[in-house]
Amino acid sequence: MPRHQPGSSLQAARELYLEVTRDPSARPLVVASWQRSMEHRVKSGSLDAPYLDDPNLDSPLARAALPILARLHEQLADDPVATMITDRNGVVLSRKVSHDGLTTNLNRVQLAPGHVFAERYVGTNGIGTALASGRPVMIAGMEHYVEALRDFHCAAVPILHPTRRTLLGAFNLTTVRQGSGGMLMAFARSVAAQIEGEIAAITSRRERALFHDYMAACSSVRPGPVLAINRDVVMMNEQLGAAVTGPDHYALLDHAREIADSPRSEGTRSIALPSGRVAELRVSRCRREDSDAGAVLRVRLIGRPQPGPAASAAPARTDPGLVGSAPQWLRAVADSRAAFVAGTSLQLLGEAGVGKRTLVEALHRAHGAGRRLETAQPPPSDSPAVTERWLHDVGELLAVPSNVLVLRDVHLLGDPLRQRLGNLLTQLEGTATAQLVLTGQPSTVGADDRLGRLCGVLVEVPPLRHRHGDIERLARFFLRRYRPSGESRISPDALTMLQRCPWPENVRQFESVMRGLARRPAGPVIQAEDLPPECRVSSHKVLTTIETLERDAILRGLMDHDSNVQRTAQDLGISRATMYRKMRRYGIVPSNLT
Repeated sequence: MPRHQPGSSLQAARELYLEVTRDPSARPLVVASWQRSMEHRVKSGSLDAPYLDDPNLDSPLARAALPILARLHEQLADDPVATMITDRNGVVLSRKVSHDGLTTNLNRVQLAPGHVFAERYVGTNGIGTALASGRPVMIAGMEHYVEALRDFHCAAVPILHPTRRTLLGAFNLTTVRQGSGGMLMAFARSVAAQIEGEIAAITSRRERALFHDYMAACSSVRPGPVLAINRDVVMMNEQLGAAVTGPDHYALLDHAREIADSPRSEGTRSIALPSGRVAELRVSRCRREDSDAGAVLRVRLIGRPQPGPAASAAPARTDPGLVGSAPQWLRAVADSRAAFVAGTSLQLLGEAGVGKRTLVEALHRAHGAGRRLETAQPPPSDSPAVTERWLHDVGELLAVPSNVLVLRDVHLLGDPLRQRLGNLLTQLEGTATAQLVLTGQPSTVGADDRLGRLCGVLVEVPPLRHRHGDIERLARFFLRRYRPSGESRISPDALTMLQRCPWPENVRQFESVMRGLARRPAGPVIQAEDLPPECRVSSHKVLTTIETLERDAILRGLMDHDSNVQRTAQDLGISRATMYRKMRRYGIVPSNLT
């Protein structure tokens, strides 16, 4: 490889890249990685590996790899070699080093547990390039994109799931010795194969344990419908397959996956299905050797399927602007209406965009005659002067009994301000005050939240992905709103695609899509190819938290930029080619995009 010329700017990296591409000894894999590094706008003169506190050491990969790394550490005693295991995002989960000098050097470049060594952050390196390319790689010295890493020689091998062959992470060997790269790579391949073999054994034991509990549930005196599920497998008996079909089937699986992904989910819970029936789930965890193998759900169906379109008419007439007949939505509307009419304080919890504000405004139009609807948002800063003024304004609004005061996004309030607001509400108890409505997101509000307990009624507003049956009704509603003079229908294929979309921004995003479709010149029937790319999510793979955030960022970007891939890619700081790769990875199917 050519010698590096001083300089840390992107221009210096481009100049060195041109030298790399002209070097006859340059490997195509390294050249491609450098190109990706420049697309990610990585700075070659500075190293910035993000840090994630408390990396997940309870994953199947970590459980399989850590004992092997511990044995390997003993064998490599006093050798200046570091062994590491990372997850699929490049987060270093574990590092073993026997040589103090090497430990100091690794810490200097942040190559330590918790730091992320994906290409998008640190450019070409063993870990990131192995993960990005899906191939074993040897990155030596000047092949590293960032200057600070060029003292190291790294051999990294991707680790794949033994049956699904999906990427789990990588094994990495790092040294400062210039020796045989072939020997280092052979060693890394051998260790990675051992880790994959151990994962296969663990997976087999895990799935056998889940199968054992599933068979026990099916063999009981009165088994009924039974479902067993984890991240890798889904098992269901004939009774469940026959009893739950169509949209109910997909809705049940969606809920079951969320339950299986949470090791604390156990006991009995009820889920409203799109047909109007209720599925009562008795959840048992399958635990073996201090690990969770999934969940076995015994299912009891309550009620009969309800006729479709007519069900939404009643709430729409009672509370104008509210559309939907999904049981979870109807329950949220009914509980909110009862609290509102009674003048009871109300807390609405739900993901962003589910319709909390729309629900309150509709209730006020229908049942708030003579009362003024006031809204307050969290203060723009935590400075004492600003928060003091905010509390004063809230107190004045609460002092008017004819007001309905909506405090929006209370999950954004800091703990001190939440405490002070709670004290204010406590002081006002027993006096004539405005009716209080709090709105917030459930994932950020703790179960012991004092502010929430001060409200008389708590209502959870369901996300759109749990309202399969309402997609068609909402589509008709928004098309009539934004194309009042035209008659538009949605083809079955397009409707299916809309129902399968994850809708990270919920009804807010759905309305934006329908508004765009209504304003485009199109025929009377909206076909699947007319839908924007954010609706073309066909992948059902289980995503990590980081992947989910990245997918949702892409979907939001496409929504904000009217499906323009180039502008979305520019906003995200990636190239158009990278954007298309990520869209394919997440099942966002491109159509005629710009």
